[in-house]
Amino acid sequence: MEFIRPLDDTKITDIGFPGYRAQFLSYLESALMLASHVEEGGSGPSLHYHHADQFYFLLRGTMTVQLGDDVHKAGPGSLVFIPAGLPHRNWNEGPGTETHFEMIVPTPRPAGARLALQVDSSDDIPEADRTDQPGVVSSVDPDGFGEPVPGFKIQRLAGPDTGSHRTVVNCAEVEPGGSGPGMHIHQFDQYYLVLQGELTIEVALEKHVVGPETLVLLPAGVPHRQYNTGTGTERHLAILTPAPVEGRPMDVSVEFAASTEMH
Repeated sequence: MEFIRPLDDTKITDIGFPGYRAQFLSYLESALMLASHVEEGGSGPSLHYHHADQFYFLLRGTMTVQLGDDVHKAGPGSLVFIPAGLPHRNWNEGPGTETHFEMIVPTPRPAGARLALQVDSSDDIPEADRTDQPGVVSSVDPDGFGEPVPGFKIQRLAGPDTGSHRTVVNCAEVEPGGSGPGMHIHQFDQYYLVLQGELTIEVALEKHVVGPETLVLLPAGVPHRQYNTGTGTERHLAILTPAPVEGRPMDVSVEFAASTEMH
């Protein structure tokens, strides 16, 4: 498996909407992840809904997004949460191209199933698929970080307390010399999207130095740890899906090393 997946302009494909192109990054069962680029004047599909939750995290440019009957403007550092069953659409009024990281949770099954179901209004959504839950647009708050351990700060952007019951999205900052927990595993899939600085990731027996706009895949049960050996603060999104079960440990410490026996 390729644990490290950078955003790469050479891997962008046209997905059939005006001025809208995307790079597909991950197809794990827990989430479909892609990087989307919307040119000025471009748009995604017309009003539609999904059977899964959807998130946008704005990296560059400005997005206009309709969530139900409400229209919002979102800029860099904004997280858009679209619960399953909520009609929505997005477009780019400019200036310039807008780029966002996109998640659909869980990945639609079976493969080839319709992803977006077009409607003219909320009334067109079958009652069994509708939601009363509103969409949410939030932003990273520079003063909103807690520091559970020295050199490692974290801020919750989405989770059960905000209506996101399938996924937790945190923004984390690692100061130079700081780190997360030692080698550990999770009972859920975890993803990092590095936003600034450099993060050193040890995944099983592999070691990577990861720069901005790079997605790191950490499937459930895979030993890993992360730390910052650079000179500046590193920032990343930490995505946990399925959402951790309340009362269970988040991180399970492990001892992991290669033996001298080779096969």
